[in-house]
Amino acid sequence: MGHVDIVELRDTVLRMEQRLRMRPERLVRDLMAAYDELIPRFAADLGDEREELVSRGGALMLIQQVLCKTRQ
Repeated sequence: MGHVDIVELRDTVLRMEQRLRMRPERLVRDLMAAYDELIPRFAADLGDEREELVSRGGALMLIQQVLCKTRQ
C-alpha cells in the first residue's frame, strides 16, 4: 500500500480544517477550539509531521462524524 505524499496529506488536513471552520454552528466552533488546543500536543508528542497530520486528520474526521450524528 503506497503512502500519501506529505504535501498532499498537509493539503487534505488544511482543506478539512477550512471546511469545518466555515460552518456557523456553535458545536463546530467548540469542537474546533478543542481541536486547536490539541494541535501543539500532536506536534510535541508525535514529533513526525506525517504522524501529526494523520492524527489531526483523524481528529477532524471524528468532528465530522459527531456533526453527522447530531443531524440525525
